[in-house]
Amino acid sequence: MNRISTNTVLRYRGKAAFAIVCMTALATVGLSACSSEGIQMMPIPEPPPPPEEAARFLLLRSARWPGGGRELTVGVLNRATAAPFAEDLSARFSLRPIDESPLTSKLQKVALAPGYTSILLPPRQPASERALLALAISQFVTSRPANERIALYRYGSSIQIFSNFLADRTMLNEALLRYQNGVDGDADPPALLQAIGPVVSDTEEIGGKGPDVMRSVVVLTADPKQVFVDYPQAYVMAVTPDAAGLSSASYAIDAVRQGAFYKLSVCGIETKVDAKLRVQNLQGELDTDLPATLPEEIGMACSVDTIDSAKRSYTPVIEFVFDAAQRAAHDERIRATQSATYNEALAKSDFQLQMRLAPGQPTVLATAHLRGQSSLRCERKGYTVQLEGPDRYLLPNSASDEYTLISMCDDPAYVYSPTVYSLLSGDLFTSTYRFVELIIDGRTRGIYMLVEKTREELQRDHSRVRTVMRRLYPSGGNDTFEVLYSDNGDLVAPVNRYRAFMTKIAPLTGDALVAALRENMDLDQYMRYLANQSIFRSGDYIDELYVHASEQADGKGGVGETYRFMAWDPEGYTNCHSGGANAYMDPNGMAYCAEARMDFKILPDAKVYRMFVDQLEAGLYGRLDRGRMAAALDQTRTALQALLSTPAICAAMVELRNFNAGYADCAIARSIIASRAATILSGYDARRAALIPLLATYRAKP
Repeated sequence: MNRISTNTVLRYRGKAAFAIVCMTALATVGLSACSSEGIQMMPIPEPPPPPEEAARFLLLRSARWPGGGRELTVGVLNRATAAPFAEDLSARFSLRPIDESPLTSKLQKVALAPGYTSILLPPRQPASERALLALAISQFVTSRPANERIALYRYGSSIQIFSNFLADRTMLNEALLRYQNGVDGDADPPALLQAIGPVVSDTEEIGGKGPDVMRSVVVLTADPKQVFVDYPQAYVMAVTPDAAGLSSASYAIDAVRQGAFYKLSVCGIETKVDAKLRVQNLQGELDTDLPATLPEEIGMACSVDTIDSAKRSYTPVIEFVFDAAQRAAHDERIRATQSATYNEALAKSDFQLQMRLAPGQPTVLATAHLRGQSSLRCERKGYTVQLEGPDRYLLPNSASDEYTLISMCDDPAYVYSPTVYSLLSGDLFTSTYRFVELIIDGRTRGIYMLVEKTREELQRDHSRVRTVMRRLYPSGGNDTFEVLYSDNGDLVAPVNRYRAFMTKIAPLTGDALVAALRENMDLDQYMRYLANQSIFRSGDYIDELYVHASEQADGKGGVGETYRFMAWDPEGYTNCHSGGANAYMDPNGMAYCAEARMDFKILPDAKVYRMFVDQLEAGLYGRLDRGRMAAALDQTRTALQALLSTPAICAAMVELRNFNAGYADCAIARSIIASRAATILSGYDARRAALIPLLATYRAKP
């Protein structure tokens, strides 16, 4: 029979016909009534909607903006598939403060830049499987973007770091060898969830709050489906420990980086606000807080259309403001730098001040001290400042509460140091910097370099840092150091550990020496450092080096430390101290002013020296070739000349009087900058011309 329509009453002649229809209706459709009067039908309900898909949220960054502004970088994944949703979800986002305070927001889909990726190894594997996995990881690393910083973690009774977050793959490959040649595993590793937590925490914190980049954790496990990966602060995935698993991880990281993220710009109340983020028609929500507005930015205008870190502008002027007591304390320290009243301890002691971080803003409280060694006696002083309260955004891709203001007074015409920093950026110089005008007590002091404070930057830029030291002049046959940070507060132990390392390598030569050096330091980076200083013909770099040590697993359950390096305060195309009397006398004539005891140990060794020559050649024909040198000088010259357009600023650059008494005329000041850039390039050309035949002679030797 035909299906009975809804809301229909049917009448039939005869009891038999009625009974048949009634029973059929009872069996096949809903009945409201079935009587001798007819059959009353119920409406057939609409089919239920499909269940809502569930979302997995990531919150990689939350940045403050003036006047109640915030910028959130939020990722949304399909919880079931761990993949981004194909459609653009921008119109479906809802951010609701718990206190119902009003806010306006703007959302756009974005692709994140490559950032930080960590790999957590399995806890137990026999040697044959470790060899295969090491090869698979090496292939994974090769497939990743060159600027992605990848770390390797050992999963044992404790979670150790094999290789830190570095873009240079050399140390990661060395770590894979230690893993491959290590032991099968520890007897009692913690539960996997406990192992993942520290790795996620390191990955979240590396680089600080400034970089707006992808952060990923790859967990290698035989049973990926059983792994909890729902961490909001990093993209965590579990894959099998083989080439197929790592290939899928590489694909997934890029798919999420390019397809899952949204930039949420918000204007709301200026105090801290707890909020919930949802996406319409998706199950799940993200609990977050909108941080309070920085004190100096309260009451300023907020527009969601201008909140975008990629377009964030940075103040051209920073100002020191004093009350009477603060001014007296500052002036006392200035007097302590003068010859008649010199007192270095007093000069470098802390004083209080107020800082205006941008024109028109209220001041914020800060603590500062004078900085530098020889530059301490300069007319324009350098400063280190610590701001009260949270981190500030004074430099691109950086957030910090401590900064250094460098007057560049001992860099003739201010050209050389910024140029070298740009050439070494990302390797031997990792701090962010830019030029600013500094005003002190209402008077301009000219152009300074604003730089992240080195010690803090090195701690942010590497996980599990044990110590940060600045190398000084050798004493008593040893390299000496100023210890700036020790993870346990012991400022003696880091130097003792370094001396134990030097004692260890003292009797070694050849392959054994190279192996020991690689085990304890970034040897290639140090070779680049020595080669660079030779190309720059730097006459004073012995005490212009930061040495920092981070945790490093040995593959056998133990953990030591490995040294990396950062150049500082460069000085080029100058004579070596005492005519080179204290430097290593290179029979090939290529090393220049290498005065450290480390240099005296490693440069005479034929295998290490060949590494130095390789880096020298790579510098001359690659990273420091003439084209790059000329371009970097031109960039510095252009930036400085653009700032020397105001008579007061030009007059403040008192060091330029050493070149021309008429320096206060901005046209003359700019010409001095141009002339200095040309002089440095000439020095480079002369040094290059001297090194190339020496290289050829060395290469021609049997």
